[in-house]
Amino acid sequence: MTGEITVSQFNERVKGLLGSADMLHDISVVGEISEYKTASSGHVYLTLKDRDSAVSCTLFRSAASRLSFRPAVGMKVVAFGSVSFYSPRGSLGFNILGMAPYGKGEQQKALEELTAKLLKEGLFDPERKRQVPRYPKVIGVVTSRTGAVIRDIIDTASRRFPADILLAPAQVQGEGADVSIVKGIELLNREGVDVIIVGRGGGSADDLSAFNSEIVVRAVCASRAPVISAVGHAIDKSLTDRAADRYAETPTMAATIAVPELEGEMRRVDALDMRMSSSLNAVLERMRSRFGMYDSRLRPESALREISGKRSQVEALWSAAGSVVSRKVSGASSSFARADSRLDPSRAADAIARLREALASIDARVSASASLAMERRASALSALSDRLRSDDPSNVLGRGYSYITDGSGRAVGSAVQLSPGTTVTVRMKDGSAKAEIQEVSIDG
Repeated sequence: MTGEITVSQFNERVKGLLGSADMLHDISVVGEISEYKTASSGHVYLTLKDRDSAVSCTLFRSAASRLSFRPAVGMKVVAFGSVSFYSPRGSLGFNILGMAPYGKGEQQKALEELTAKLLKEGLFDPERKRQVPRYPKVIGVVTSRTGAVIRDIIDTASRRFPADILLAPAQVQGEGADVSIVKGIELLNREGVDVIIVGRGGGSADDLSAFNSEIVVRAVCASRAPVISAVGHAIDKSLTDRAADRYAETPTMAATIAVPELEGEMRRVDALDMRMSSSLNAVLERMRSRFGMYDSRLRPESALREISGKRSQVEALWSAAGSVVSRKVSGASSSFARADSRLDPSRAADAIARLREALASIDARVSASASLAMERRASALSALSDRLRSDDPSNVLGRGYSYITDGSGRAVGSAVQLSPGTTVTVRMKDGSAKAEIQEVSIDG
């Protein structure tokens, strides 16, 4: 018979025996959740039971945050972990490291609940999704280091468009795959990649379960860089496929989305160059026509003709004013003669004085009208001259610009119109010069 031991010593012996029993570690236990409580610390305490027995379980906060479903009382689950023994109270329990719904029905129910939750939060909304950059410099890839996915992406991208590819190796199936994928996304965002491809080369529904994990979906939505999902399972899209900014059925298609085709881009640039040259030539032709019109209007002889015409109009007005004055004076003289014969000398003198005053007033009004007309015509002529000077193309040439015409007088707006040996005329502000082209350089 051994000596007496304390309760603490007894519990420590039991703990030691349980800790050394391999059959009680890294095991999966199937049971129904009968009690479920989340503490303020984030740890979860639950009870698993079957028809005959029950066991108290602990799910620490770190493990609880990795769950891809929402546990509830009455749900049948499979829990992975090890036996635990709390010495101070002598309580036996099970420390859960990971947990999943048990059976297809429970898994489907959990997936539907998670889908509804994420849908309500708007994580699948099209308005939330971002555009993939047209010309990425660095493409990040989250997938297995040794799988065919990364090779397909590298081969496809290298044939289409030059871009660097940065791999974040990740576990893509099995226990802990979701955490590994999340770490890969976070790593690539810290590295500052332009776009991220997340995926694997297909598989069964169980193999793809990591891409239905809530933490993976949230990492995709929180990513700074746009995410292309390439899980490779076109029949049933994963939640990651629905949350990603773009969806691809295969890794090869994901690479096609990530980078454009170089030859197609070159054709697009050539088409834009042709359109730009055509537009520039049209603008130059319109400017040439306008300069020709203004040049004909601004010649000195044209300006002299304009001034001469205005002067003739003024002289005609002055002549008309003189005729009016003469008629008034003649009429007044006749009136004076008639009045002189009918009136006595004193009254005639008064009438003559009044008539003279009227005549002076008429003369002043005529002179004022003629002066006002002259001023208006002079102001209009000055405004016209200012406008003509503002439109004068020589003002543009005076700032150091010049324009070139070919042998037929057409404006040269593009280097492609020239070739070595061609003779052109260069017009400047104070004259023009003949020049021969020795070399032509086309930009791009």
